[in-house]
Amino acid sequence: MPVFASSLTATGVFWACLSLAAAILICSGFYLPFWLQGALFNSTEVSFGSFRRCSYPRMEEDGGFQIVHECGRYTTFHDIPSVSWQISTITVGFGASTSLLVAFTTISACCVADVVTKRAARVLGLVQTLTGTCHISWSFYLMGSGVVLLLFCTVLSLWASRIKPHSYRI
Repeated sequence: MPVFASSLTATGVFWACLSLAAAILICSGFYLPFWLQGALFNSTEVSFGSFRRCSYPRMEEDGGFQIVHECGRYTTFHDIPSVSWQISTITVGFGASTSLLVAFTTISACCVADVVTKRAARVLGLVQTLTGTCHISWSFYLMGSGVVLLLFCTVLSLWASRIKPHSYRI
């Protein structure tokens, strides 16, 4: 049986794996343009996310509207329709990035000793609690699943490390 140079308990390894799964779900939910879905007046199905949209209206030079039947990003940050939507993009993006950073930290702790102490595991668990947010549509379920996993990871982080603070092995 291979021996890893890890300071994580079996619970800690499970926590690391769940942290990675949660981060992948949250980042996927953030990236996909399916936060809100609906239909336009002519029954064209539309959807959009924080910085992407599918089947959206575009104003033509003659003042009329044409429906673009493809998915795409907003050209610039200022093209995102409202300030609150721009703030949502920043905060959810920050949360997704933070959950990914915590996941990479916990995964590295599976292979390298002394990366995560009990205190660090608790802090990382608290960070995971603070990174989740959701919106309506099926991306909601991806992000919601990720948030539920992060909350579970918060509890697992309490028993993740074998090393007590200030007791490093030399």
